This record gives sequence, structure tokens and C-alpha cells, in this order.
Amino acid sequence: MTERLLALAVVAASGAYLLSALALPSGTPARPGPGFFPLAIGAFGAVMALAWTARAFRRAPAPAGERAPVEGLGRVVATGAALVGFCFLLPWIGYPVAALVFVGLLLRWLGAGWRSAVVTGVASAIVSYYLFAVLLDVPLPRGLLLD
Repeated sequence: MTERLLALAVVAASGAYLLSALALPSGTPARPGPGFFPLAIGAFGAVMALAWTARAFRRAPAPAGERAPVEGLGRVVATGAALVGFCFLLPWIGYPVAALVFVGLLLRWLGAGWRSAVVTGVASAIVSYYLFAVLLDVPLPRGLLLD
């Protein structure tokens, strides 16, 4: 029952986010406006929330006394800690290094091996830097060492 209520709450929140993103000018893929990225994130969030809701309603509800595993709480805490660390380190070490460390450590904490965590971290840092800094011309922090 709790999962179903949470899924419906996320559908409502993502729908509200998507509606607020629609008020911004989105532009075109060649010349994105200020609402382009929020609209894409809102649409993605709404689709994921609807998929979660459908899955939650297709499954039988969990017994009343059953609790979420502690392992799940640890993953949430690890993700939150990695995100806070990313935000704190971003101005100091710059976007590419912070993105690599964020993705690499997060994947490692979530159970990936070191090799796959580092390879995925490097790939995501390169691709996201190219997408935002080069293609979309978003000024990303370079860090104190490079400034």
C-alpha cells in the first residue's frame, strides 16, 4: 500500500514539475531555450513515475508487518552523501573531475566493481561535459586549479 501511495505522489509531483516547465519557452533542439532541459527532465520523470505506478498496482501488496530492507536505506544515504559531496566539491575541483568522482563512487557504493565504476565515471564525465560545455555552451566550473 505504501509503495502505491508513494508512486502516486511521485506521479503528482512529476506532473506538477512538467506543467511548470511547460510555462518556459523551450526553443528548438538546435537552439534550446530555458525550458528545454526542464521539459525533458519533467517528461522523463513523468514516464518513469507512471511506469513505477503501473508496476506497483500490478503487484500484490506487501504484508502489513513487512518493512523495507536496511540495505535500501543504505543506498539512499549513499546516493544523498554522494550528491552533497558533488555539490560541495564542484567549485573546488571542477565539473569533469567532480562528475567522474560522483559517478564512480556512487556506482561503487551501489555494488559495481572498481573497473566498471571508473570506466562508467570517465565515460559519463566526458559525455556530459561535451553535451553541456561544448554543444550547449553551458559554463561549467573549471575548479580552483584551472582558474
